[in-house]
Amino acid sequence: MRVKSLCLLAVMGTFLGAAQAWDPIGHMVVSQSAYGQLTPAARAEVDLSLAEFNRKQQAAYSFVTAGCWMDDIRGTHKHYAPWHYIELPYTRDGEPFPVAWQVNALWAIRHCEAILKDERTDPEVDKNQALVMLLHLVGDIHQPLHTVSRNGDAGGNKVVVPNIEDAMVQAFPTRRNLHYFWDSAYRRTVKEGKVVETIVEPLSLPSDPLKGHTLAQPMAIELAANLEKTYQPDLFPATGTPEEWVKESHIQGYDNVYQKLPGGEAANPVELDQAYVDNARALAEQKLIQGGHRLAAFLNGLFPGPASDEGPVKEP
Repeated sequence: MRVKSLCLLAVMGTFLGAAQAWDPIGHMVVSQSAYGQLTPAARAEVDLSLAEFNRKQQAAYSFVTAGCWMDDIRGTHKHYAPWHYIELPYTRDGEPFPVAWQVNALWAIRHCEAILKDERTDPEVDKNQALVMLLHLVGDIHQPLHTVSRNGDAGGNKVVVPNIEDAMVQAFPTRRNLHYFWDSAYRRTVKEGKVVETIVEPLSLPSDPLKGHTLAQPMAIELAANLEKTYQPDLFPATGTPEEWVKESHIQGYDNVYQKLPGGEAANPVELDQAYVDNARALAEQKLIQGGHRLAAFLNGLFPGPASDEGPVKEP
């Protein structure tokens, strides 16, 4: 069994070399949270659009798993790599802010929005694809290390964290870094000095990533339901613009990712302690649900429907 697991991880290594933002379960939590906040009109529109997306892609993504699609294609669509992050200067306020035409995650969100509004066209991105991209990109900018990078450390990818422990880093020790930790901080704790998983994500082959997402979807739905009880919409309202969300994540990254590092903000390598991991988990949980609420508000604005549409669909 161990040999099979390592072989599977070896195959995955060719696919997972580049850093993601949230891991697949994290992106699915964002999408699940958003879906529960959609108005009837918006839900009808996105359901139709996703069905057409699946027809064209010959796939079977749900709204929840579709949030992972942009990471699923990273190996074959490398030109989208800059769409996943926005690197602001390493200052607390992140100024000067990038100009609007620079290709980054914020530009990509506005680009997809313009396509959905018929204000722009892209020969590679139709409306259905633009919608699926938005599910991912809004999630990306809520992961703090996709908005802040310290002195060329590639969003924490060059900050070594020796005490992360899971199957992936056992097979690929170079993934023991700060960015990898924050991708899954919402499901991490410390046990016997090691930063370990509280929820273990199913593994899947790069040739069929959707299989793994489908297996993990019930985990994401359950986790989103539990987190919604704490991070309720009235406590964490879906306010602001994508520009403001980026600035918020940057400040939180500066304050919580780097300034709170055990040993000081310049520590590298750094062993994460219980206090750091607990703080990171709470912030990551909040950011996942906030990302979902804000994604829903964004989509509700794009698909307003008739005036009689009276708010989110109530789940049975």
